Amino acid sequence: MFELPPPVLELRDACLNLGNRRVLKHCDLCLYPGEVLAIVGPSGAGKSSLLNVLSGRQAPSTCALFQLQGQDVRASEHHTVLQLRRRATGYVAQDAHQALDLHLSAAANIARRLFDLGLNHAGDALTQARSWIERLGLAPGRAHEPVIQFSGGMRQRIQIAAAMVHGPSVLFLDEPTSGLDSVAQAALIDILMQLKHERATSMLFVTHDLRLARLIADRALVMDQGRIVSEAVIDRLLTEPDHPTAQALVKAVL
Repeated sequence: MFELPPPVLELRDACLNLGNRRVLKHCDLCLYPGEVLAIVGPSGAGKSSLLNVLSGRQAPSTCALFQLQGQDVRASEHHTVLQLRRRATGYVAQDAHQALDLHLSAAANIARRLFDLGLNHAGDALTQARSWIERLGLAPGRAHEPVIQFSGGMRQRIQIAAAMVHGPSVLFLDEPTSGLDSVAQAALIDILMQLKHERATSMLFVTHDLRLARLIADRALVMDQGRIVSEAVIDRLLTEPDHPTAQALVKAVL
């Protein structure tokens, strides 16, 4: 009988209050090694709020369990959890300016993550940065140009490189293709699929577009009004949606 490996990330019964409003309501989630899990739903469903909790950008108001790589992030010391998150995770924001210094070069933005993790040799850090620049299809000659001179799609590639250069086991992506044209979207999805197959990186991918989720995700969670209302393998979600919100999302792409 096939047994799933231990999850690399697990959250149980998580709630989040912002002011007087409860934006997450009793959310459960497991992410397994090498899995791409899409979090889908309409605007205002709580997708980004859930990702913020999972990535450590927002602490849950309450939760029964919260583990990263088997470590309880609630019970551990703050410094220990911070180091674990820096080492084990990467984050790609919807807008590059949220994660990158647009006035630094592409290579410097990527190398900066290695410096944050304690690498002190600038030459080694820049070599690794240039390697990722080439891997993600950016011209090597542009490595030392400021990020502000790159297009939106290229900035997202630089974000991915900066998020992946240290070899994390989990990559968080908050609508990374939003605002990109169809060509740039397709190129970015190709890069993520390459990372999925070559590096077995686990990914949490927030999107409102099931067409994008179908291209890359193994499984999807559907959110509505702060709750996870459906969970299924992506193909089953598309062919047998079992909740009105899931049905509406599927109908929108048919």
